[in-house]
Amino acid sequence: MKEAPLILCAEDEAQLLRDISDELRNAGYRVAEARDGVELLAHLEQMTPDLLLCDIMMPGLDGYGMLARFRRDYPHLAHVPVVLLSAQSMTEAVIRGKRAGADDYLTKPINYDLLLSTIEARLRQSRQARAGIRTLAGLGQHLFDALAVGVVLFDPDGQIRHCNPVARQVLRDHGSAVRAALSDPVRRMGTCAHSGVEDSLSVLFDENRPLMAQIRACPPDPDTGAPAMVIAFLNNPASRAILSADALRDMFDLTPTEARVVHLLASGLRPEEIGRELGVASTTIAFHMRNIFAKTRTHRQAELVALVLSLPLHPDSR
Repeated sequence: MKEAPLILCAEDEAQLLRDISDELRNAGYRVAEARDGVELLAHLEQMTPDLLLCDIMMPGLDGYGMLARFRRDYPHLAHVPVVLLSAQSMTEAVIRGKRAGADDYLTKPINYDLLLSTIEARLRQSRQARAGIRTLAGLGQHLFDALAVGVVLFDPDGQIRHCNPVARQVLRDHGSAVRAALSDPVRRMGTCAHSGVEDSLSVLFDENRPLMAQIRACPPDPDTGAPAMVIAFLNNPASRAILSADALRDMFDLTPTEARVVHLLASGLRPEEIGRELGVASTTIAFHMRNIFAKTRTHRQAELVALVLSLPLHPDSR
């Protein structure tokens, strides 16, 4: 039998805390009690509540302080709704509470019918949100395993947490070389992810072997509870088709000429050959290449070609 939802309630007035707890238990909820914000946060080390009900005006750590620390230190509980209680001015408290991340607000003296209906509504919204996340997670796992490129998930400290089938094959074939080449870039992106910064870079393992990695820093997501992580896409450009010039233009915000230059490079032409093909001077091609490197965040022609050939898209994608 499924357990009743657990409400973690913080209130410094002992009698009011007992009254609230009794009302919640009579309504069928499980209840854990805390006398202030510090005690509420301590409970979170031992349990995962379904909803937090917290008074604002408490000694020590008040409701606002608790809420700030909760949102900062417990991103994996981002789905847990927070309802604040206070006798303060409704407008002022609601604005401040909303800014701090509260989901709802009730005034004292407590109307218990309103309290129970508010909790019921917030729990229902939380269940619906989590169901949606589970659906997306299931779809994401399916796509993750079906990708034609290798995908490796790292924690910010560089430890591998998951690989898709293609990545496992790459690691079996080139394991030590790949891990050595990824070590420093993954740590750099891990530092970015820890700091809440999205960033990416490309790594070409060997000029003579077209294996390449695109590495992305992924900061934590408070909406889904996803932690900070680093994703490495491992690609073998030799096995990939070339995207159309139109697709390249749209993907990297290139000009039509820049997109043609990239497409011709990926087709195997040298810059001087591209100049003859387009009827322009080599200095013009060099100018386009500088712009292309900046837009694609690559630094060398080999990296650029590997990037274009590694994109896991149909060659006619627009």
